[in-house]
Amino acid sequence: MVYRCKTIQLGVILKYLEFLSSAKRHDYACRVLQEKIESYEENTYDEKFKFLVISLYYLSGYIIECSLKFKILEVSGFNSNVEVNKNECKKIGIIYHEQIKTHDFTRLQDFLDSKIPDLSHESDNDEIECLLTSWDPTIRYEDISIEYRKVKSFYNHANDFLKKM
Repeated sequence: MVYRCKTIQLGVILKYLEFLSSAKRHDYACRVLQEKIESYEENTYDEKFKFLVISLYYLSGYIIECSLKFKILEVSGFNSNVEVNKNECKKIGIIYHEQIKTHDFTRLQDFLDSKIPDLSHESDNDEIECLLTSWDPTIRYEDISIEYRKVKSFYNHANDFLKKM
């Protein structure tokens, strides 16, 4: 029997509801990572533990990013049947490359604030706010160490933000 696989295309443009689906997928992956991290005994932290913590931080950031993008498009009245692209965004006054195709939480939040000012991904907790400010997709390539306690708080914050969607 021969199996044929669909080719996965990188850079596929999504419909806006898929941003929410992606945030939920990232949330599930984070829950699994958190369970694995918490199975470690405190005196057995190793390189694998560190990798899991960084992955939890990285994916938690994507929960926030995808949630912000979903909500921006939703409150802007984006058509759920069309792909999110430059032309479709332009039709409703969104500059795609500056206001959607960015990983910058501040830019996304500023645009969301212009639509609905009472929904924010920001935090009053200084540690979480620091991690929000520092988050960038390139974090996955860096050799850094972040306390699990802080990343756990960051993930909980991202999860709480997702629940508001």
